Amino acid sequence: MDEGDRQIDLLFTFLAKQDVPCPQCGYNLRALTRDICPECGDQIKLGVQLVEPRQAAAIAGLIGLSAGAGFNGLLILYVFIMDFVRGLSGQGMGMFIVTNAGGLIVTGAATTIWLLNWRKIRTLPKGVRWTLVGGCWLLSIIDLFVFALFIR
Repeated sequence: MDEGDRQIDLLFTFLAKQDVPCPQCGYNLRALTRDICPECGDQIKLGVQLVEPRQAAAIAGLIGLSAGAGFNGLLILYVFIMDFVRGLSGQGMGMFIVTNAGGLIVTGAATTIWLLNWRKIRTLPKGVRWTLVGGCWLLSIIDLFVFALFIR
């Protein structure tokens, strides 16, 4: 019996009489007969894991990207509120909206990519994770500088 078969046997033994949710979808894996979750189709592996997985860098990057997207989104919302309340649409707001819409699209897309790769980011080496975090914050800072340059 090789190591893989032994681990699968240990998984089945562990789940034989215990209610354990699938880490992906929450399906109860009690009495599992294959190493695949019947609900979501992800492969299940028995192992020891950290109570708090490496999420600091993933969260820090998300905050950096969200700051940029939130900045642009709130400014666009402000323009629409001011237009509705005071009728400011004809007063040179075109470049303001274009600059902020562009920033929102870029930082929003980066945020989406970040979230879709959350698990992969957590498994990267520490230096790579924190370099990516720096890139997230740098993107938001560049967004702020572009706003400052084009809006006077």
